[in-house]
Amino acid sequence: MDKIKSVVFVCTGNTCRSPMAQVIFKSLAEKAGLDCSVMSAGVAVGCEGRPATFEAVQAVSRLGLDLSEHKTTSIRSINIDEVDLFAAMTMEHADMLMNLGVPKNRIYVMNIPDPFGGSQEVYDECCKAIKESSEKLVELIIKNNE
Repeated sequence: MDKIKSVVFVCTGNTCRSPMAQVIFKSLAEKAGLDCSVMSAGVAVGCEGRPATFEAVQAVSRLGLDLSEHKTTSIRSINIDEVDLFAAMTMEHADMLMNLGVPKNRIYVMNIPDPFGGSQEVYDECCKAIKESSEKLVELIIKNNE
């Protein structure tokens, strides 16, 4: 695989998991000296421009990160040919990406369950799982880019 210079995190509505992953990964990548553009999108965004859920904003704020300016984006508004790697929250999202024409070798599956509608504790646990998976992804990209 070529050097990875862009990552798009993908979930369903782009209101919780993928926005949290975007800001967490970006922070980790910057600390690791990784030069990589980072975005997030949803496969089922009803209307673009909606904010992240309150619970997602709170969860990442505990890590010193800010999601308050997030606006939802549909995967259909992203040129998939210009993205080096898609980080899907579930295998279902990966399947949807492949149906849109994304090659399997450009998809990383994070296996993060959907916290939508859950308590703040559920979101905090989700945030922790995203951070752990993002740390692994940063390491993989660094090794790939060497």
